[in-house]
Amino acid sequence: MDVSRLLAGAFAAAAAAIGVVASPASAEGPAEADDAVEAYVESWREANGVPGAAVAVVDGDEVRTYVSGEDGDGAPVSRVTPFLVGSVAKTFTSALVLDLVEDGRLRLDDPVSRYLPWLDAPRITVRQLLTHTAGYTALDGLAVSERFDNGPDALRRAARDLEHHGTPGEYTYNSADYLVLGALVEEITGSSFAAVAEESLFGPLGMTDTTADADDASTLPAGHRHWWSATRAYRPGFDESGASYGYVVSTLDDLVTYAQAHLAGQILPRSLEGEAWSIQEVTGSARGYGYGWSVQDGDRRRVHHTGATPGYFAHVFLNPGEDRAVVVLANSYAEKRASSLSAAAEDIDEIARGGSATVEDGDPLLSSAPWILAGSVPIGLVLALVARRIPRPSPLRWVCAAVAGLAAIGLILMPRLLGGTLGFAATWLPDLAVGVVAGSVTLLVVAASCAIRPGSPRRSTSEAVDHAARV
Repeated sequence: MDVSRLLAGAFAAAAAAIGVVASPASAEGPAEADDAVEAYVESWREANGVPGAAVAVVDGDEVRTYVSGEDGDGAPVSRVTPFLVGSVAKTFTSALVLDLVEDGRLRLDDPVSRYLPWLDAPRITVRQLLTHTAGYTALDGLAVSERFDNGPDALRRAARDLEHHGTPGEYTYNSADYLVLGALVEEITGSSFAAVAEESLFGPLGMTDTTADADDASTLPAGHRHWWSATRAYRPGFDESGASYGYVVSTLDDLVTYAQAHLAGQILPRSLEGEAWSIQEVTGSARGYGYGWSVQDGDRRRVHHTGATPGYFAHVFLNPGEDRAVVVLANSYAEKRASSLSAAAEDIDEIARGGSATVEDGDPLLSSAPWILAGSVPIGLVLALVARRIPRPSPLRWVCAAVAGLAAIGLILMPRLLGGTLGFAATWLPDLAVGVVAGSVTLLVVAASCAIRPGSPRRSTSEAVDHAARV
């Protein structure tokens, strides 16, 4: 970033801070829209099991904030409560990479192997990494995620452990791409990703409570995960090895500053902003991915990115043509509620304009699966007992054993079929993981009970004596 943009960013940060302080949740404004947004946020929190949330609506110079609930330590959520921002961090990484391109230290079509010769994907380019077309799969990224490695060169170690299983040129959203970009930033600058982000982005913008450094993130309160209908605190720690794609701590105030600086054109190089915020890879009808941002074309052009880590959710939602933005932070995350969590920013934007919206439902399959699996355990145990009473020569025993065995195998493989692993499920869907293990064991017990013939019943003592006497 050049000096003029840094100075502009500093002034923007100061203006944003003043704007936020002047507009608490009870700020003056269209009362009906204010009340409607507050009502939506409360309904959204209740529906999604979110203990605490912080929301901001930016409309030009006006910033209206809505904070409610408690953080993981029991303190009221405020505009300066720390949250993990998840994949919103990819937008930070994109800004740092594009800044290096603008400075001539990197080119979009450079092969990454020119800088990282040890990488297990020699033909991929910087542009492919930015647009998720480098050929890494979601499982490639998951294999090196949540390492909670905060030692020196943690990010580089994770990138070295990456394996490449996809096809370059095909779009696949994943974390591996931005892990490699983080390693690239470190290689070119000679500094840690956290230091570069602080020096080139967070510091100049005045984002004083935003960090990718584990020591500075030590005050992060616990997040929350879902176990059936309960929301439980979850505090795994910080992961510097994942900073470039998901592990950055920030606050509502800082992300408002970030959103306003983007809308004012003070972050991305002007020569690259159009590309970064345009659809480079189509992902749906009038939807796609740019350079670190999801893009929705239409009557209102929207540039945004959601983010999730185990225990936290974030969303930065920009309307560049209207100088509007919405920021949503929550200290709870569940895959079964992903669609509802992600819909909130657009819903809140609509309500703030005077429209209406209702809280979206979550995924019915992921919501019901843990309950179904838990309920199958006692049913399976009863079936195992019944199987012991089926006559020994009956073909039904072998049919039941085969069905139960195949069902157990299918259940064990279910996380893989959903695009993850059992380890992934244990982190992101703990109730489902417990249900999968318990259900699999139960089905194997049923299969064994059907396949193993029960022994002959023991004769009573009197029957044995009579038999011996006759002999």
